[in-house]
Amino acid sequence: MESVRKRAIIIYMKRKLERFAGCLLAVIDMLVLGVATSTVALAEEISESKKTAIMEKCDSIKASLVTLQHNDSRARVYLGRQYETIISNYIKPLNVSLVENNLSTTAFINNQNNYVAARQNFVIDFIEYQKGLEELVAMDCKARPNEFYDKLVIVRAKRKIVADDEARLMKLSNEQIELATGLMEKL
Repeated sequence: MESVRKRAIIIYMKRKLERFAGCLLAVIDMLVLGVATSTVALAEEISESKKTAIMEKCDSIKASLVTLQHNDSRARVYLGRQYETIISNYIKPLNVSLVENNLSTTAFINNQNNYVAARQNFVIDFIEYQKGLEELVAMDCKARPNEFYDKLVIVRAKRKIVADDEARLMKLSNEQIELATGLMEKL
C-alpha cells in the first residue's frame, strides 16, 4: 500500500515538473524572440550634429518612444504574469510537495526565495524605467535637446537594468529546471 502511494506521488511530482518545464520553455522562447527589452550602446557626450538631429527629428523620435513605451508596457505585463505563474503554479506547489513527502528541499527553497526577490526587483526596476520614459516622452526635445539627450541616457541605463533583471529571472528559471530534472532522475 505504501509503495502504491509513493508511486502515485512520484507520478504526480513528475507531471508537475513537466508542466513547470513547459511553462519555462514558453517564457524562454518569448524572450529569445525579442519581446523582452534590449539595450542600445550609450554615447558619452552629445555632439552638435546629434543635437541638430534631435531637434530636427524630434517628432519622429517621440513617436518612436511612445511606441516603445507601449510595447515595453505590454511586455512587462506579459512577463510579470508569466513570472507570477511560474512562482504560484510551479515553484511553490513543488516545494510544498517536496516538504510534505520529506524530500530534500534546501536548494529548491533557496531558488524560490531568489526567484521571488528577482521578480520583485524586476517590478520595481521596470516602474522606475517607465517613469523615466514617461518624463522623456513629455520633454520638449526641440527646445531642450541637451536635457533630452541626458534623460535619454538615463532611461537607457534603466532599461538595461530591467534587461539584467530579466536575465537573472531566466537564469533562476534554468536553475529550477536543472533542480527539477535532477530530482526526476533520482525518483
